[in-house]
Amino acid sequence: MATVTEHYEKHLGWYYSWLFGDFNEIVEANRRFFTVQNLIPGKSKIAIDLGCGPGFQSIALAQLGFSVYAFDLSRTLLDELINNSGSLHITPIKDDILTFSSHCPENAELSVCMGDTLTHLDSFEKVKNLFADVYHSLETGGKFVLTFRDLVFELKGIDRFIQVKSDSETIFTCFLEYEAEHVRVNDMIYMRSKDGWKLDVSCYRKLRIPMEWVRRELLELGFTICLYENNKGMITVIAGK
Repeated sequence: MATVTEHYEKHLGWYYSWLFGDFNEIVEANRRFFTVQNLIPGKSKIAIDLGCGPGFQSIALAQLGFSVYAFDLSRTLLDELINNSGSLHITPIKDDILTFSSHCPENAELSVCMGDTLTHLDSFEKVKNLFADVYHSLETGGKFVLTFRDLVFELKGIDRFIQVKSDSETIFTCFLEYEAEHVRVNDMIYMRSKDGWKLDVSCYRKLRIPMEWVRRELLELGFTICLYENNKGMITVIAGK
């Protein structure tokens, strides 16, 4: 079984943006989300993107006027962010999101951990540590935005086989195996070549994080909950300090 870093660098990273579709449309959707939720620069104008990937959130935040510290362990995805960010105020940092506080000022206005990044942490203790570090890094009035998949709900039987995306050259499917606290994600990519179809397989674990557990942990740290919803299996939480 691959680590999260190995899975992205050797397997998923090359297809990540393709899976999501038009890059600019996704950036624009994120910019609308931040604007609607009134997550716009006010005080320090510093934003932290934890698990930035190719920059879907970082670029949107920088376009709104934030200076963004963008963290990811994938060199492939960070290079894509750099290629797409132009002269925007984004500082890409290749490091574990659990170490973010050693790279950033302690007066961030906004911290985001989106696109299912949270479930890539391998234990609930590490999630709690991340929440605590985010709380201490935010200025008074700062916000913390989380999105992650509802993996607590367990698919059964053939529903565990998911066709993610396909075109004439590539077919991406995954198969889920449920454990007590994790789900084992088996990503299978079929690629067409001159010699026919080639299969590339990699698997890694995601943490099954209950929505209510997140709310409780954030409240215990002193956050207030501004938004708390589950929209078709994608959980969104906005917390304020």
